[in-house]
Amino acid sequence: MKYTKSFETRSYEIDRHDALTPTALVQYLQETADHQMHDTDKDYGLIYREERKAFVVSRMSVEIMRPVYKYAHVDCDTWVVPAKAANFPRAYELYLEGNLVARAYSNWALVDVDTRKLVLQSEYDMSSYPEDREPVMGIPTRFRIPKTLEWKDGGTVPVTLTLTDINGHMNNARYYNCLYDCIPNVEEYCITSLNMRFVHEAPLGSELKILRSDFLDPGKMDPRADKIVYFKTEVNGEDNVHAVFGLKRWE
Repeated sequence: MKYTKSFETRSYEIDRHDALTPTALVQYLQETADHQMHDTDKDYGLIYREERKAFVVSRMSVEIMRPVYKYAHVDCDTWVVPAKAANFPRAYELYLEGNLVARAYSNWALVDVDTRKLVLQSEYDMSSYPEDREPVMGIPTRFRIPKTLEWKDGGTVPVTLTLTDINGHMNNARYYNCLYDCIPNVEEYCITSLNMRFVHEAPLGSELKILRSDFLDPGKMDPRADKIVYFKTEVNGEDNVHAVFGLKRWE
């Protein structure tokens, strides 16, 4: 069983090609999940304020089959995959006119806001949540950054109030545009995959230091990409996120 939400993409979510930016695309996926929580269980804001629990993403793998343009009418499906221990997986599919244009698989932890302890799946009732099988992805959902990479300076991003969420740190969807923007000649490429591992939070008032690799051959990381770029970010000298994006030249 899956939960479905329909949207019309908006003019301020697009790039110079009239296509959704990486952050906007991920926001549609996560907006669907937020609606599902609100409609079938409890609004996430109430979970945070009343139950003092927060969902925190650790991995997000997004496979993009084709760009999505302005004013497109899209349908997004989301569902939870059976949880194990302290891992709460969630999947997503985005459709345009019945055709799959993106799919994603993510891993989430549920954290007690006051004690910072992980909540086990056996300790939190998710029986009302739509549940289905793990999707078959065309990209790996786990990756390691090669140790031999030479890093380029991608600039810094201050973590301001409008980049943060209810948890008080940079919202996970906000990272994608920040990384995408530091790719050289990025306007020449569309995105075929977004693979992110979240290591540590970036709290309000901190500064994100971005490092990127050169363009590399995709290998098994993304069979449909022409090139891939690795990223890592640091906050206060500590690892913040690791990422790899797949890129294909616009035709």
